[in-house]
Amino acid sequence: MFKTRLVATCAAAILCAACATTPAPAVKPQSSVLSPQSSDAADFHQALDEALAGIQSREAKPVISALPAVDIDAGLSMDIPDVPAVRSAVSLFSKELRGDIQSYLTRSGKYKKMIDKVLADAGLPRGLAYLPVIESGYSTTMTSRAGARGVWQFMGETAREYGLRVDWWVDERCDPERSTRAAAQYLQDLYREFNDWPLVLAAYNAGPGRIRRALTNTGASTFWEVADVVPKETRGYVPTFYATLAIASDPTAYGFRLGQDEVFDAKRVEVEGPLSLKYLAAVANVNEDVVRDLNPAYRRGVVPPGRAVVRVPAKALDAVASRATTMKNEDADVAVCSFTLREGDSVKKLARAIGTDVDTILAMNQIRGAGEGDTLYLPVRARDLGTLLNAEAVYYAVRKGDTLYSIAKAHRLTVDELRDLNDLSAHTKLHSGQKLRVNAPRTVTAGQ
Repeated sequence: MFKTRLVATCAAAILCAACATTPAPAVKPQSSVLSPQSSDAADFHQALDEALAGIQSREAKPVISALPAVDIDAGLSMDIPDVPAVRSAVSLFSKELRGDIQSYLTRSGKYKKMIDKVLADAGLPRGLAYLPVIESGYSTTMTSRAGARGVWQFMGETAREYGLRVDWWVDERCDPERSTRAAAQYLQDLYREFNDWPLVLAAYNAGPGRIRRALTNTGASTFWEVADVVPKETRGYVPTFYATLAIASDPTAYGFRLGQDEVFDAKRVEVEGPLSLKYLAAVANVNEDVVRDLNPAYRRGVVPPGRAVVRVPAKALDAVASRATTMKNEDADVAVCSFTLREGDSVKKLARAIGTDVDTILAMNQIRGAGEGDTLYLPVRARDLGTLLNAEAVYYAVRKGDTLYSIAKAHRLTVDELRDLNDLSAHTKLHSGQKLRVNAPRTVTAGQ
């Protein structure tokens, strides 16, 4: 993913410069310390070939006294450390990664105004609005290999701790405004603990516990003193943020431009689900991609059962509001329906019949189990449910010499599918005449 590649690349690239013992050049009054010419090209490229051993700088020196920039307030809101690691990261961004960084700065215009307001309401530095450049590139649906997701790359557990809904239906880590408010609260909490922005950034990336232990074990008090004992990604993460902030503070000096604020008039309206975003777009008479882009938290393309808020273009507000409670009954294509368990039914049998798994049904209904009389939502269209439930099973009579593998192969099943269809354990022995079901229901999925 972007963040892992970007931070890993930067971590490797800035090592030599970070380890340099030569003092940084003196700062000229009324000029940016982090000018595009401040890094030595030869040293920078040499650093790419050397093994990462950690950032050895021991002081964070405040830098910028004046920034003739488009977003001057962001630069002035946080001191940018004058250390080789930051200068090298600026050089990397200005050269090898110029295209990527410009793309993310351009995309920032879509959310920057909202983020600035949330940060101001929380009393946080405006410069933090550029943290998503190195987190997600302002992508609402980006997911890391570790499972972090959204503009602010929250892990599920942390997201829930800060009030975001993360379940089978909804992932509010993908909601730009809700996740930004959660990120602001998290950053506030981290600053209350560490009272130092480089340490806060390190804790945001690596987790506060890891940074707390690093400080305790080393007796240090700044990020730059523990940089060589924190994870490799974090060593690069902190300098790359400050490099991003330096560029945003004076973009033209580095050959960049900031994104323009995008104004899109969208309104919130409460509707009743389950309801597909596809049908919602049809009622709103707008492109489905527009509705999906406005509602990225609905991870299956389906508004969950019950009352829920959706965002639609302002021009479509009246059309949607007038049918807010009836659309779910008109949406013939929504791949979700309800079913009440009858005598003899079980979640396992039901899952098998409709071609899904037990965990999916339990997750959809946020339960651990169900029995007769319980009504469940299922990941299947209502018009298909009857056919799936009443599909006739096809059986095969076991012959001498048959194996699970040979039977499964003959009927285009996997061994696991054959076992699951017949409730067979891994140690079950076959016997002649035994009848095994060999037709699996077709697979169904929820969403559009």
